[in-house]
Amino acid sequence: MIKLTPATEYQSDAPETLWVLTLDAPPENRWHGDSLEQLHRVLGDLARQTPCPSLVITGSGFDWFCGGTRASALADARVPLSQLARLYSQAYATLRKYPALTVAAINGQARDEGVALALSCDFRVASGHAGFGFDAPRSGRFPMGGSTQLLPRLLGESISKRMLLCGLEWGSAQALEGGLVDEVNDSSVAAAIALAASTEGLNPLVVQGIRQLVEHARMRPLETGFAAERDWQTSLGE
Repeated sequence: MIKLTPATEYQSDAPETLWVLTLDAPPENRWHGDSLEQLHRVLGDLARQTPCPSLVITGSGFDWFCGGTRASALADARVPLSQLARLYSQAYATLRKYPALTVAAINGQARDEGVALALSCDFRVASGHAGFGFDAPRSGRFPMGGSTQLLPRLLGESISKRMLLCGLEWGSAQALEGGLVDEVNDSSVAAAIALAASTEGLNPLVVQGIRQLVEHARMRPLETGFAAERDWQTSLGE
């Protein structure tokens, strides 16, 4: 399901330390247990490289970024939902902790766990025809991959509950206005490559530290955050 391509194959002037990870399971690029294990494995292998490459994550085709979970995976009695949820947690946590920058190029529909995949990246660039929504709650299950925690941190409580419970769907313009995506560009992969390339040359420890400091800022007292910032600065100087 996962295809890795050097970004230089998309743009000749792209950094050599930038790769494009494509979800290649047409038509809707949906996950199942094996593909989630593959994502976890691929991300782990890339994270151990020196230097660790930045990543642009996108979907194959024109209409879909990631449609969530395959119906066959949800119906597979050999892999209960609890195990599937653990596989999502494992793979997406590896993405959120990935040492280098990650940018989602949302080239079409993102549903359920596809939204969580985009939220697990540092930045999100959407094509003009991208869409965002949740079907899982209306099918009697929770969306997996962390949307219930990541979405309210980005959008706030009320909008998140409307999307998750009331069937609210956003197109790319609404997603940009609401802060779900950082940019709308019909050449979403090219725009994501440009965004990722803008951090070329940064110390990987600086990338990791700033990501963690910013993400934790709203969840801890100000003085604790100042202390954490000093700790990261000390680790950089050692």
